[in-house]
Amino acid sequence: MALLYRAFRVSSLLAIGALLPVAVVFLADMFTRRDPRPEQSEAELMAERSRHREMLAVRSAASRLHMVEAVAERQETDPGATVGVLVLSGGGDRGAFGAGFLLGWGSVNDPTMARPEFERVTGVSTGAFIAPFAFLGSDADYQRIDRLYRGLHTAAPTWRGALFFLPNHSSLAEMGGVESMVKETFDLGLAQRIADAAATGRRLLIQATDLDDGSKWMFELPDAAQSALETGDPAPMHDILLASAALPGMFPSREIDGALYADGILIGNIAYGGSTKRRDTFGGTYRAMYPNKPIPTLRYWVIINTYAHALPRTVQPIWPSTLSRGVEIMTSEATMTALRHLYALAELSELRGDGRIEVRWVAIPQSWRPPVGGYFVNESMNALADEGMRLGADPQSWKLLPP
Repeated sequence: MALLYRAFRVSSLLAIGALLPVAVVFLADMFTRRDPRPEQSEAELMAERSRHREMLAVRSAASRLHMVEAVAERQETDPGATVGVLVLSGGGDRGAFGAGFLLGWGSVNDPTMARPEFERVTGVSTGAFIAPFAFLGSDADYQRIDRLYRGLHTAAPTWRGALFFLPNHSSLAEMGGVESMVKETFDLGLAQRIADAAATGRRLLIQATDLDDGSKWMFELPDAAQSALETGDPAPMHDILLASAALPGMFPSREIDGALYADGILIGNIAYGGSTKRRDTFGGTYRAMYPNKPIPTLRYWVIINTYAHALPRTVQPIWPSTLSRGVEIMTSEATMTALRHLYALAELSELRGDGRIEVRWVAIPQSWRPPVGGYFVNESMNALADEGMRLGADPQSWKLLPP
């Protein structure tokens, strides 16, 4: 018995001795911050907030004026012209739904429901990857983004090694595959096409969250495309797209022009404007610039790459289960609230006499279930893309009433 005890004690000491270096490295890593960003005072951050908001207001006004002028010019030859706005939500791998839906929509022949050329396209998170192809709008572009999502399982995020949970890491997981896809896809050739398309007054907006300021930031992707053409470096486009999809903690945030940006879904799952100030709306601006012209109908097409309402399921009382479920519920319900707000703005526009706004939206059907569980699963992403194509080809898929 004593011999067994001595053997146990020796083996325990050997085990502790072997683990001690690992523990030291672990603790050193835990309490070491690598490459910390310079701290700014609250006064400096408030001043930066004022500059950012002024810059955003000036830029938004200029873009809105440009779009109004372009629409007014088109109205000269097409008196019944409407203004199409495409809004693409977040949803991770479920962006396969939106990609498939847009492709299927191209087969609709009814002129009132056919897929139009959009004057404005907005994207949040996974919607940010789809938005540039919808903005360009050729059949080949829609086919390309559908193919990308059908093959996106090969770019699935991975945990950041065995010690992924260490607090000095920028995130729990790495987006190496997604980053490679973005860098390969959004090259200088695509930048040239985006810049050319924007020259007509159309807008392509990518929403991200400024973590320092705690506010929304709308990136004009054509500006980044133009910068890429001038410098020969498309990295600014890549940073914007990856920032919009960088779920805090899970994926690495992106520092752009001194500010730290993360997933646009934190601010809202759909980006549709939302200002109640008359001077900041399309109709108000159009009326001010062209008081004697009828205001074209503004038509929102909203594609939600999630279920409209989180499906009921049994949640276990452990943090991974409650955390993921909480994010799911928060996102879906906030999206529905935003949709109701958009419908309210449409009614307000008509009451003011600032033109008619129509809202049409679609989400993943409550009846659809993935054939295989998990994230970035090829079979499930293909099935969802197929479901999107089927619904996109059917004009009855669009919902006309608020949720």
